[in-house]
This record gives sequence, structure tokens and C-alpha cells, in this order.
Amino acid sequence: MKKDGSCVAGPILKIEPSVVTVREQMGPATIPRRELLQVSQGDSLVFSARSSWADVEAVQLRPRESFLVKLHNGKLITEAPLQVTPDGLVYKRFLWLKKRYAKAQIVTVDYLRTKPDADVFDYFTQEAPALLFFYPEFYDRLRGLEGRIPVRLYDAVMAEDDAVLKCSSH
Repeated sequence: MKKDGSCVAGPILKIEPSVVTVREQMGPATIPRRELLQVSQGDSLVFSARSSWADVEAVQLRPRESFLVKLHNGKLITEAPLQVTPDGLVYKRFLWLKKRYAKAQIVTVDYLRTKPDADVFDYFTQEAPALLFFYPEFYDRLRGLEGRIPVRLYDAVMAEDDAVLKCSSH
């Protein structure tokens, strides 16, 4: 999704520091990075240029995914919260004890999502699962070594934008 509300759908062909190239039906589309608002793969974000607590609340953490939360006092929290509320995060501490961090205490929230599967890995998974035995990425994913991508969802320094995003036709 671009900042003007228009959307470009298709696989990403190339990512460079200043532009992203996406394969559309009518051919490749090159989008300057400064025009991008969000990039997603399926229902998971891989890039966001806005600060939104609504995006933090909307994340469905999968196994081996978490948040990286930086507090005003400099403390970093690198675990999955028990609950995300409209005014903060709740973490499990010890047995039945919970620790709540108010939104006012939080400087940034990064979504540490698993690295997306390579196209070849997806192909083998769907078309020839027996051949995954010969593909190195298969073993990395079994051991949880596929890597993480940090996606900044909330930054207290930026203006908060919790608007619902919908693609417009331009």
C-alpha cells in the first residue's frame, strides 16, 4: 500500500535502498520507498512506515515470533506478550504473576516475525514435499533458524495513525 491509499499487488522482484520493484499483471512496477506505507506478505507485515498501536493489537504472533519492546527507561523486552490491550502490554512473569507495561512507558514496538519462505521452498512444499529432504532451508526451519525480520509497528516519537487501511482505486 502506498501513502496515497493505492495498492500494488504481486510478488516483490527486487528491494533496493530507495525503490521496491513489484511484478504486476501489466509488468514490473517500481515504487519509491518514500511512497510506501505498508508491505505485507499474506496477512503479515514485512514493512510499515507508520506508528500504529492498532497494528500492534492486530498482530497474530506465530510460534517463534515475538515483539521487541523498548521502554523509556532503556529496558528491552524480547518475548511474546500474554495480552495486547488498547492501553498497553501484559506479560506473564512467574506462574500466575503478570507484569503490565502501560503504553505511556513504551518507546517502540517491533514485530520480530519469521523470515518469509523462499519461492523455491514454497514450491517444494506444495509440489514435491518428499524432496524437501534435499533442501537446506527445510532443516533451518525445523531448528528455528530461519531468521527474523524486525518490523517497526509503533514509535512514540512519531504521530500515531490508527486509521483502518483500505486500498483505494487510483
